[in-house]
Amino acid sequence: MEPQAVTKQINQMVAFIKQEAQEKAHEILIKAEEEFNIEKLRLVEQEKIKIRNEYERKHKQVEIQSRISFSNEVNSARLKVLQARDDVLNEVKKVVMQQLQTRGGDSSNAASKELLLKLILQSLYQLMEPTAVVRCRKCDSTLVGGLIKDAVSQYKQNTGKEVTLTLDTVNHLPPKDDPHEPCAGGVKLFTPDGKIAVDNTLNARLQVVLAQKLPDVKIMLFGRSTQRKHIDTDI
Repeated sequence: MEPQAVTKQINQMVAFIKQEAQEKAHEILIKAEEEFNIEKLRLVEQEKIKIRNEYERKHKQVEIQSRISFSNEVNSARLKVLQARDDVLNEVKKVVMQQLQTRGGDSSNAASKELLLKLILQSLYQLMEPTAVVRCRKCDSTLVGGLIKDAVSQYKQNTGKEVTLTLDTVNHLPPKDDPHEPCAGGVKLFTPDGKIAVDNTLNARLQVVLAQKLPDVKIMLFGRSTQRKHIDTDI
């Protein structure tokens, strides 16, 4: 083969190899770019998911915190309302107690005498013991002592039972101006050993009445609750 033909054949082979190399390089470049774009999209989507999850987490935290704050505000407002209601009820109790102290403190009128007699009798009916001791305020001692005979007589007439009732002249109920436990009046009855007692003071009667009539008092002062489904018709 002539040198020119050999050179031509070699050049053709070189050109073919170069063409193949260029095409292969182009394919590699395209594939690399595709892989790069795919990886870039994957990383971008992954970061989007992270950002979205972080946003949802923070949004949920804000929502929970908002609910907690709202609940705390509602509870605080409810407590203030309840405290205000308690203050009003305590003021009502205070006014009623003052009136009881004023009326119960006057042992000279007939109404006080009749009231004390009824309180003694009621205590005897509750105690139902053959022997009892009656205790009262020091200022009521004379009046209560004078009522013992009538109380014993009415008790026997109504129950058919005898009872020995004596006045406690050593221990007395606190006066109405006592700084710790002021007593508005009334009596307390005890068995001689002091194990059984009946508290029929005006203070105790007031507590009973308030417990029974508290729903009525609340309705009068604050109206009926809109959240209450059942209303007692016999209150």
